[in-house]
Amino acid sequence: MAEKQKEPESGEHKSSLALRLVLLLVVVATYTFFLYPNLSHNTPAYELGDVADRDIKAPRDFFVEDRDATQANREQAVDRVLTVYDYDPGLGPEINRRVAESFALVRKAIEDAAKTAEQADAEAPDPAGARENPVTARDWIWAKKKDFGKTLGIEISDGAYRILEREAFSERVSSLIAEILTAIFENGVVADKEGLLREADTGIIFRNIGTGKESVAKNLRAYYGLDQAKTMVRVIGQPLVGDLNYNLINLIVDLCQRLIQPNLTLNRNETEARKRAAAEAVKPVLYKIKAGEMLLREGERVTELQLLKLEALRNEQKDEKILSTGLGAGMILMILLIAGYFLHARQLGRQRTEVDKNLVFIGCTLLFFFFFAQLSSIVGDQVTHSRPYAISESAITFGIPLAAAGMLFCLFLNLQTAIPLSLLVAASTAITFNDRFEIFFYFFVSSAMAAYWIQDCRQRTGFILAGVKTGLLNVLLATAIDLYSGDYIGLKLLWDWAFAFLGGIGASIITLGLAPMIEMVFGYTTEISLLELANLDRPILRRLMIEAPGTYHHSVIVGSMVEAAASEIGANPLLAKVCGYYHDIGKIKKPLYFIENQMDGKNRHDKLAPSMSSLILIAHV
Repeated sequence: MAEKQKEPESGEHKSSLALRLVLLLVVVATYTFFLYPNLSHNTPAYELGDVADRDIKAPRDFFVEDRDATQANREQAVDRVLTVYDYDPGLGPEINRRVAESFALVRKAIEDAAKTAEQADAEAPDPAGARENPVTARDWIWAKKKDFGKTLGIEISDGAYRILEREAFSERVSSLIAEILTAIFENGVVADKEGLLREADTGIIFRNIGTGKESVAKNLRAYYGLDQAKTMVRVIGQPLVGDLNYNLINLIVDLCQRLIQPNLTLNRNETEARKRAAAEAVKPVLYKIKAGEMLLREGERVTELQLLKLEALRNEQKDEKILSTGLGAGMILMILLIAGYFLHARQLGRQRTEVDKNLVFIGCTLLFFFFFAQLSSIVGDQVTHSRPYAISESAITFGIPLAAAGMLFCLFLNLQTAIPLSLLVAASTAITFNDRFEIFFYFFVSSAMAAYWIQDCRQRTGFILAGVKTGLLNVLLATAIDLYSGDYIGLKLLWDWAFAFLGGIGASIITLGLAPMIEMVFGYTTEISLLELANLDRPILRRLMIEAPGTYHHSVIVGSMVEAAASEIGANPLLAKVCGYYHDIGKIKKPLYFIENQMDGKNRHDKLAPSMSSLILIAHV
């Protein structure tokens, strides 16, 4: 029986261990992921004009890109790309088709008018010629004027239409127009002749959009501009229309000039795409740096060329030893977490479920502040590079409210647990900020003291007071760090003080904001919540006072007694008092079955069986 009873406990224990292992792996993996950009070999980062603090030699052969030469090669490659012009071979035939259709449309109307007149004469001969309002061929022709212009694609004046009417819209006129337009379009018409001639030295890509074939065109002067094409209409048409009357010749020329459209157009998008592709195809120009070559000497001012070499070295070293460094960082974190687990989980009287809940809380909080530190580093870089109001990088760093981590750990766990966890957060933050010891010192002391000042906090104002104390401590720490680094000139120290103080205040505000959410999510009860529960005006205690006054008085007395006892033995007096207030609220259901509420001297248990009485008494728990 004993063995069977232990089986569920063993299964529960295995499940608990699995949960802790998964949580540990998640925290370590996330920590390593956040720190990945900072795990590479750390070549010093200088800016143009900085003074080098040590010699830097090339540890091995590597290549440096000559950006100016690369850019020059790319510009040359772009210049060699010819401009693309699209030639539309179908435009001329399409316009000729419209010309033929429009003339055929009116000629058919003339034929229909003649047939209609002949049919009318055959059916109703009128020798006297006295038919009323006969419809003439002219009426038929002018009824088609609008359709003629619409089919042709241009507007026709009445005078031009009369000339065509006299010619009966002959097929020869439409053929002459088509012949002249064909000669013009086959030569090629461009909208911007001046822009085309700017490419005369290099030529253009002549792309036939009908066949998709491309060729290089050099003789660009041979193509017509719009004005030149209109002039060429008369030149090309002169030998073709020599036997026609003057008005008809002018009409044919005018119609041709108005029907001409560019069939050679600049394809700007295709040209730009080819230029981009040509620039991207150019390989960087590299020159070799030999191992042992001096990149930067101590005391020198950093030049642009030296910056280029240092950047190339950093890129070469980016992935160097990244696996081993990341593994080492993960192992350090794992060792610290395991040590913290044994220090925390083996405390006397701590139940396994309570330990698991605390570990989940610790893991989530660590992940949050790992991410917060990484995000702060990125934001700090952006702010300092833009340099608004000359805010220094150290000021932004001092303003990060990481002391909130220590406050939260102390508030929901205890000071003994908060100190090593604050050390862990400070260490990870120092790695994030390029392994700087002063950053570790600043955040560890700030978080540890913030946890110390908030441990006995029982009011909302206590958070702000702890934040003010932390802010003042941050100012002192920032001053010490600036003096240590020798960087305390001008407004920098004032900015550092301001941000350091705001970092302490911000930590208390973050703690105050996150505390209620953590209480709800993890089921914690803080000192502030206990104070709220100790309020005798709470509804459940008011019910106890009205419905079971004897029990209420008893609970208040018990609460006062256990509070005094807890103070004497070093336990939590507030927790003891609240437990005393609420330990008998179950008696509200049947208050008259408990002796302290029986006022008339009658005991209701006298009429009950002992078994029933015991059930009622035990049920109040």
